[in-house]
Amino acid sequence: MSRALNEIYRKYGTIGLWRGVSGAVPRVMVGSAAQLSTFSYTKHYIEGTKIFHHGSWLNAFAASMLSGVVVVMFMTPFDVVSTRLYNQGIDAKGKGLFYRGFFDCFAKIFMSEGIWGFYKGWAASLFRLGPHTVLSLVFWQQTRKAYEAMSGNTLG
Repeated sequence: MSRALNEIYRKYGTIGLWRGVSGAVPRVMVGSAAQLSTFSYTKHYIEGTKIFHHGSWLNAFAASMLSGVVVVMFMTPFDVVSTRLYNQGIDAKGKGLFYRGFFDCFAKIFMSEGIWGFYKGWAASLFRLGPHTVLSLVFWQQTRKAYEAMSGNTLG
């Protein structure tokens, strides 16, 4: 890995190490916002229905399952754009051969493939992000409960 980093740095400088970040940052922002807001709202709603006992891990489990679907729905277009930016060829100056940047890539996909062009690979994203979302949020919720029980502090 260090050899690859050195080669990229030698060929393209510091900018080369940041290639593709214009697609990655919006992806993470949108994904995190969708994941956390959906989880919080849905968990609160499920607790209000009293389907599961208050404080049960099943509330977090159900909320995180829905959150995983919403994350994939909002994040997959950004995954497609990021992947296209990462995989395009570059010229001698390190500039992309097909896309000039995030917005150019977004526009070209929409113009040539329509809205469904952004959802290529959505099933693979669901199989990857769904379990990750469920495990992360359920473990986070259980860790938070354990902390509150041990310290006597409530986190909100």
